[in-house]
Amino acid sequence: MNPYIHINFACSIDGKIALEGGVPYKFSNLLDLQRVHRLRSESNAILVGINTINNDDPKLVVNPKYFESSNVPDAIVLDSKFRINGSARIFNYKRKVIIITGIDAPDRPLPGNSAAKIIIKRCDSIRPDIECLIRIINEMRYTKVLVEGGKGVLTSFINSEFWDEITIFYSPVLVGDKGISMIEGIDKVIRTSIVDVKKLGDGFLLTIKR
Repeated sequence: MNPYIHINFACSIDGKIALEGGVPYKFSNLLDLQRVHRLRSESNAILVGINTINNDDPKLVVNPKYFESSNVPDAIVLDSKFRINGSARIFNYKRKVIIITGIDAPDRPLPGNSAAKIIIKRCDSIRPDIECLIRIINEMRYTKVLVEGGKGVLTSFINSEFWDEITIFYSPVLVGDKGISMIEGIDKVIRTSIVDVKKLGDGFLLTIKR
C-alpha cells in the first residue's frame, strides 16, 4: 500500500512560489504557518528537493511557535548529484535524513558529528524518479509524507499522479512573470477535485484531491 502523499505550498495570487532567481519570499501568514506546522506534526517525513535545502536552508521541523508537538518528522531530500550542503540545518535534529541520489552521483563524506542519522539511497536513473522514491518511502515504512517543494519536485509528483491531496495557500501579492512558477512541464491535462476553498487571514487556502 502506497503512503499518503500530501503536497503543500504557498504562492502569490499569480502562482509564483519564489521571486526572480529563486529568491525566497514568505507568502504564508500566521494562520497558514500554524496550519503548515500542524501538518508537519502529523507527518512521518517531509520531502523537498536539493534546491530548497541549498537555497533556503530550512529546518523542516515543527516550530513550537506555531504548533506544539513532540514529533520530529524525518527529512527526505531529492539530490540527483549529491551536492547537499553538509552544514544544512536539517542535520541538527535527532531523526533520519534520507538523501536520494541518482545513479551517477559521486560518493562523498558528510559530517560525522550530525545529530541526525543520515541514510543515502541511490536510484537506478540519473535523476530519482517517483517510482524509485515511492519504493524507498515504503521501505522506510512511512505512511504519510508531506511534500513541500520546490518546483521540480512538485511537478514530478503532479505529473506522476502519485499524490493524494494538494493544499495551496494563496497570498494577496503579485510577483509577475519573472517569479518562479509553482509547476512546469505538465505532460497532460490532469483533472482534480476541489474539495474546499476558504479564506485564511489575508489569503485563501485551496484544497484539492484526486
